[in-house]
Amino acid sequence: MKRAVIYARYSTDLQNDRSVEDQIQLCKEHATRIGATVVEEYSDRAKSGASMFGRPGLAALIQAAERSEFNMLVSESPDRISRDIADLAHVHKTLKFRGVDINCVNGGAIDTVQVGMYGVIGQMQREESAKKTKRGMMGVVRSGRNAGGKCYGYMPVPGKAGELSIVEAEADVVRRIFELFASGISPRSIAAMLNDEGIAAPRSTRWNASTINGNSTRGCGIIRNPLYGGKRVWNRVRMVKDPSTGRRVSRPNDPSEFEITEAPELQIVATELFDAVQARKEAVFRQGKKGPRSKRLLSGLLRCGACGGGMSLVGPDKGGARIECSTHRESGTCDNRSRFYIDRIEEMVLDILRQQFADTSIIEMYVSAYQEEQKRVRGDAFRQRAQAQKALHEAKASITKIIEKMSKDLIDDDEATALLTPLRAERERQKAILDSVDEPVNVIELQPKAVQRFRADIETLSQIVRENGGEISPELAVPFRQMVAAVVIEPRQPGEPYALNIKGYLSKLIGDEHSVIRLVAGGRIELPTSGL
Repeated sequence: MKRAVIYARYSTDLQNDRSVEDQIQLCKEHATRIGATVVEEYSDRAKSGASMFGRPGLAALIQAAERSEFNMLVSESPDRISRDIADLAHVHKTLKFRGVDINCVNGGAIDTVQVGMYGVIGQMQREESAKKTKRGMMGVVRSGRNAGGKCYGYMPVPGKAGELSIVEAEADVVRRIFELFASGISPRSIAAMLNDEGIAAPRSTRWNASTINGNSTRGCGIIRNPLYGGKRVWNRVRMVKDPSTGRRVSRPNDPSEFEITEAPELQIVATELFDAVQARKEAVFRQGKKGPRSKRLLSGLLRCGACGGGMSLVGPDKGGARIECSTHRESGTCDNRSRFYIDRIEEMVLDILRQQFADTSIIEMYVSAYQEEQKRVRGDAFRQRAQAQKALHEAKASITKIIEKMSKDLIDDDEATALLTPLRAERERQKAILDSVDEPVNVIELQPKAVQRFRADIETLSQIVRENGGEISPELAVPFRQMVAAVVIEPRQPGEPYALNIKGYLSKLIGDEHSVIRLVAGGRIELPTSGL
């Protein structure tokens, strides 16, 4: 008898959640008719069939096929599996290689010819549905209504689809933002002011400069939103799905494709003020537009010791270029107001690394401590995996025995269900444990040549930084960035010395891609068990 699994899916959260249960019931009846025993059910709720990404049910099904847990897949129709030609063909090819047949309630046994035919039909229906949806939204916009999406300062009118009304409390905040920006106050200062006053942000817990600035291409951001000036602009961007990741990304449309309608009833900001803000924004944009900048040695590696956020350059003073916490600068929600001279930070980092690598025995000490920790972790992992593998094998064996008894009519369906439910739960629990515990790895060893090479790189970088004022080409910084993961700068009071920690990768020294160690002045060793 064929051991079958069922796969069910529906596309969006606007559809009935019972759709999955209805599909599974149809598939069970179909499996009975063709003489197959259902051993498992997989499903994806509110997941598009346009991509295989983001569908845990389908992923689990493929993994089960690789373990030879079934030899037939039953679904309502091929487009439940996928509505993309290439993806449906890939699933069919993968399952066929594993000896798994596809049999659908609507279509029966699926062969290569039918895969091609259903794949084309499914993709054409999906693309046509997208066109119809866009056409319908365009009709909504042209009729003077909102095509969807939330906008700060407005709320939907109950019982009137597509119509908006102004929220006066939020409208007052919008007008204030426009007035402050027009008077010369920067978006960063405005965001910090709103955060200090406890005014709720549109979508997150805090206001940021980007909330106010937005993006010129997408037309988002408070001061760029034309609706505040009484105009509704739709179809600025289109969303496309990246086939390599399954993620939706935006692409700007040509201005000729924009749908622009007047919306005087939704105007929050006076036309004169709105135009003045746009003019100032354009002037600031032209003034700040520069060619590509040379990166400094520590660009992207600096972290605030108070909040963990990044550090960014601020206006220089007579002492040189300075950095401060980006979170404090953008939203004022970090208390670290300290500013640091970047030249001094770069010199400290290079000096610390030079000291750490001056004697190979220091690195050997790091590696030795790391090995001891890894031995303990590997021992725990080995015991966990062994126990989980044993329990998983026992659960699978018990499930197989019950299914065999069912096929021989030795137990009825109700009794089998009562026995299978806890066993399947135990099987999934042990699988989760195995997925969360890494395979034990071999003992790591120090590579002296790598230490010597990095020591030479440090000396070269020190000379380049001194000669070029901290700027360095990306190519020359590669060896440094392969060793240094982050530089954490601790807050300080005026006059206090700088304090920093350097988080460094051991991978280039010991050949272990997952090894992370923190190198700090004074010989202190910190060994995080995962990540940074």
